Amino acid sequence: MSKRNNDFFRKKKDWSKVKDELLGCYLKPYISKILHTRKPLIYVDCFAGKGKFEDGSFGSPLIALKIIETERMRSSAENPKIVSFFIELNHADDLQKNLDSYPYAKVIHGKYEDRIENILKEKEGCNIFLYVDPYGIKALQYALFDRFANGKFYSVELLVNMNSFGFIREGCRVFGVPFKEDIVLSELIEYEPTYMDRSEKSKRELDAIAGGEYWRRIIEAYKNELIDGYEAENQFAEQYCMRLRKSYNYVLNMPLRIKRGQRPKYRLIHATNHRDGCLLMVDNICNRWESLRDIQSRGQLELWGETTNNQIVDDKFVQEKTKAFFSQYSVWISLHDGLADFFMHNGPICSTKDVKKALRKLENDRRLEVIREPVLTPTGKKTKFMEEDKGKRVKLRWRR
Repeated sequence: MSKRNNDFFRKKKDWSKVKDELLGCYLKPYISKILHTRKPLIYVDCFAGKGKFEDGSFGSPLIALKIIETERMRSSAENPKIVSFFIELNHADDLQKNLDSYPYAKVIHGKYEDRIENILKEKEGCNIFLYVDPYGIKALQYALFDRFANGKFYSVELLVNMNSFGFIREGCRVFGVPFKEDIVLSELIEYEPTYMDRSEKSKRELDAIAGGEYWRRIIEAYKNELIDGYEAENQFAEQYCMRLRKSYNYVLNMPLRIKRGQRPKYRLIHATNHRDGCLLMVDNICNRWESLRDIQSRGQLELWGETTNNQIVDDKFVQEKTKAFFSQYSVWISLHDGLADFFMHNGPICSTKDVKKALRKLENDRRLEVIREPVLTPTGKKTKFMEEDKGKRVKLRWRR
């Protein structure tokens, strides 16, 4: 049995602050939009913890409930319905006490993998949002994600914290391969780390977590010193997301670093079948940059100021990426479809606004053809907008 970090809930760590900032700031616009579908929203925090840290900081349950309450009251949707569930195995009693001011919040005592399917039973036609921030990797059974995608829900979105270096560590352990990047392991923050043994059963368990055997080839390459531990983690994260894309149309791989200039050590993964949900998450990431600088300035965390190869993301970089990507479109594509595909290919390297700015330059340089609907403004002038919203439509293609 894995050993728990008994100090985990004593003080909220910077890593937890970043995760909860991103969750909270995404939920605000997400809930606002999703209520207008006129379908119920089922929100599930799959590893809810105590709800509050001993230093008084709110955990993800209280952050989510505060936002849910606010958005329900602000919504102009008719009879908005939101049902929230909080699954917790080890601290359900503490969680219940900390959620007393929200009597409609449903605390579920037990394991996520044992409880989640019963929670979602008979929820056909609902919007589903799952926040999956596990204590260790063992609970991340990939088959559940496939079943969620295939459920008869109106929509389903996942926000998953993947401890990708923890997975590589265990992959090395089951094959008896020494993991050399010890400094990485010392910086990983886990409540209940997963430890596998050198058995076929453990290998099959890792297959079930990864959704396939592809990770075995990565460990083999690491063993033969063809790649280092950072590249092994990067390859695993990329292939894990490729596997998710078999079930979800849009999957964002969001790397977080512990310190500036380092490679990412954690991944937040957002999966959805809705294009606009993907674009909403991209802008959520970028909009949080300023508010998270106080954390990063202490040298504790670095959030997407650089690519995973430590390339600085500036206007020139975005312009080059935009030109390289959109030059492949010789047939018309809608602006939002193109943007979603751009971020699937490049990751959330910048905001949608930055890419639209680059597209305007390509249009002005006569490299890109653009069709807008409506063509004219109410005063008869030619429209110039680069957005799709409230009756506005944009189509693009590379000029032949």
